[in-house]
Amino acid sequence: MRIALKLAYIGTNFHGFQYQPNVRTVEGELFKAFEELGIDVEKANYKCAGRTDAGVHAFGQVVALNVEKPIFPRAVNAHLPDDITVWAWAKVSDDFNPRHAKSRIYTYVLFARDYDISAMRKAAKLLLGTHDFSNFTKKFGEGESCVRTIYNVELRVDKEFIIFEIEGNAFTWNMVRCIVTALEEVGSGHRDLEWFESMLNPEKHRERIEPAPPYGLILKDVIYDDVEFEVDEYAWKTLQHRIENIVKYHGTIYKLFSMFTD
Repeated sequence: MRIALKLAYIGTNFHGFQYQPNVRTVEGELFKAFEELGIDVEKANYKCAGRTDAGVHAFGQVVALNVEKPIFPRAVNAHLPDDITVWAWAKVSDDFNPRHAKSRIYTYVLFARDYDISAMRKAAKLLLGTHDFSNFTKKFGEGESCVRTIYNVELRVDKEFIIFEIEGNAFTWNMVRCIVTALEEVGSGHRDLEWFESMLNPEKHRERIEPAPPYGLILKDVIYDDVEFEVDEYAWKTLQHRIENIVKYHGTIYKLFSMFTD
């Protein structure tokens, strides 16, 4: 049988998602856990929904593999470090490939400095539809198609933070982080809406833009038409507990040092 697993991870201490020898990656830890459960990853037709860069987090990453009998999230978590948590699973068809998703949702969080939020929202709306995102990818000018379709965008302010959420059929390398940089340029007044719109027309305007830092980005979810994930309640509570500990730890440090910058 073939199963899909949904997992969350804190990307801070990983050299990205993809397996690499001699460095710590999310896949590397997953492979060790599967091996300890008696699963040969090479024979199990293992696939993932996508690869996040070093420092990028995930809440709804999806992997799939063949198993002789169901393995539940809590069983996998027993062999994983605390910064990776499998929290849902689904039985899927034998040919299921998690890369073939209906859409992916990313969220980026940044500090709400003295930005023109209205201008940033207008710029974000320009992303809707199908565009060539060559100017928003790390593989700038390397000939690969960067045409992607964006279904939904949202930019909102939540106290001290700006939350940018984007849903599309797929994303190029560094695409969301480069978009965030461009939105910041508009919000700060360094660039205008005409410039942002021109960035979506690489045939006439070519410009390399640096991606925003990875720590603000999370792969929120991967959506499929025909897969219903079952949440493992014990694993879900484990994830909640781990998130609460992270918020408590980093929130305390933030408060300590913010007292000296007020």
